[in-house]
Amino acid sequence: MTRESETGDMMFPAYVPVGKDRYRERFGLDFEDFRAGQHFRHRPGYTITQQDNIDDCMDTLNQAMLHYDARYAAQTEFSSPLMVTTAMIQRLIGMTWKTFNRRKAIVRWDHITMKAPIFAGDTLYSESRIMDTSQCDDAQCGKVTVMTYGINQKDIVFCEMQYDSLIYRKESLPFSENNY
Repeated sequence: MTRESETGDMMFPAYVPVGKDRYRERFGLDFEDFRAGQHFRHRPGYTITQQDNIDDCMDTLNQAMLHYDARYAAQTEFSSPLMVTTAMIQRLIGMTWKTFNRRKAIVRWDHITMKAPIFAGDTLYSESRIMDTSQCDDAQCGKVTVMTYGINQKDIVFCEMQYDSLIYRKESLPFSENNY
């Protein structure tokens, strides 16, 4: 959807005019753009590898053999190395950045629930539902309560997480005052 600016330039929701017929990409929605009930499908997906799993275990000093010792994991109910939860959460939140790029901070986690196992080779997708919007003490932002779902390539919801984010208001994004 496009519209014309006061100067006659075309305006696109994902672009900011920076000159005559010149635009800069912009990602993220302003606080005013969110309302309860909206549902966002974040793309692209991400196919997780065993190397991702090993790297996360090394980065976090996670020594649970279930994540990186295939022989050990073969003897468990999962039969193969299980992807580590922190890597899944990082990927899911990362996939939401185009929608929530104007987020100042995640200020509270209500819950994170891992509902199904994820293994190397699974493709992760992230979807978010806006649960609530409200005013907050930060004059630059509003509070958006988000439920983000991790969904694999078989359409199985493997993760649910609900959190409160501070999202900059339309005229308050620090980048805007620097023409960025």
